[in-house]
Amino acid sequence: MELPGLILVGLAIAAGIIGTIIQLYPGLPIILIAIGVWAGFTGTATAWLIFAAVAAVVVLAYVLSFLLPARMMRDEGTPWSALTAGIVLAFIGFFVIPVIGMPIGFVVGVYLAELVRLKNPAAAWRQTMIALKGVLLSVIIELAAGAICAGLWVLGLILTS
Repeated sequence: MELPGLILVGLAIAAGIIGTIIQLYPGLPIILIAIGVWAGFTGTATAWLIFAAVAAVVVLAYVLSFLLPARMMRDEGTPWSALTAGIVLAFIGFFVIPVIGMPIGFVVGVYLAELVRLKNPAAAWRQTMIALKGVLLSVIIELAAGAICAGLWVLGLILTS
């Protein structure tokens, strides 16, 4: 792959890493596709091995980013109904207040659902903080996976040059 193509792949990986942080678009699939394009153009067994390793990291990250926060929230007593309300209001918030509306909507949704369920503002806020910690854990897992994938790509560049 020529230098302009490598730069584009690198930019796509950087955009994917940003996507894992801001959660407005699917960052890990962008990274996976970019490295797949690189592997396709490079065409070596090493490049495809790097792509396979990246695919495994992405799959593992998505499994962990769902299971670990869900278990943490379940252990702390946050019901699925509160998380569902948070997701619905996050979606609405995204369109009502661009960029910052999503996290605001999530917090408001979880808090209101828990306030209705628990009828105690302090307890509802505690459950909201637990849900936010779960979301943060998910973001950290995806960010770490994105960084690992970027590192694997750099390793692939070194091994195939």
